[in-house]
Amino acid sequence: MTSNAFEKKNIRLDLYLFYIRIFKSRNLATKFIISNRLRISGQVTQKPHKLISIGDVLSLPIQDYVKILKVVDIPKRRGPFSEALNYYEDITPLKTQENKVNVTPKFKFVERVGRPTKLERRQTDKLMGRD
Repeated sequence: MTSNAFEKKNIRLDLYLFYIRIFKSRNLATKFIISNRLRISGQVTQKPHKLISIGDVLSLPIQDYVKILKVVDIPKRRGPFSEALNYYEDITPLKTQENKVNVTPKFKFVERVGRPTKLERRQTDKLMGRD
């Protein structure tokens, strides 16, 4: 019972993201928090030393989508991935997760390498206004 009285009920944000294996290092977690608009229960923060507790909801903007995590428990160490899953609940809507999987690139790679053909040069000249 005395060990329960001394357990931490909150933890630094950067340390938590490192412990649950969202980032490879605490330094990367700190840089992400400082550079992005991370939200804790709806409040925007850019401070890695912000304390979070059980029940807080984290919104992480990652590239084109937002990942939403709910803090279920406070980890004491950085353990294996299977253990890290016990400390958070992913409540990201399924709709945004499906859209990320089915996204196709909007650009087309050049199919051949080398000098442009005469037709391609004419099209480039026309595009640049060099008739």
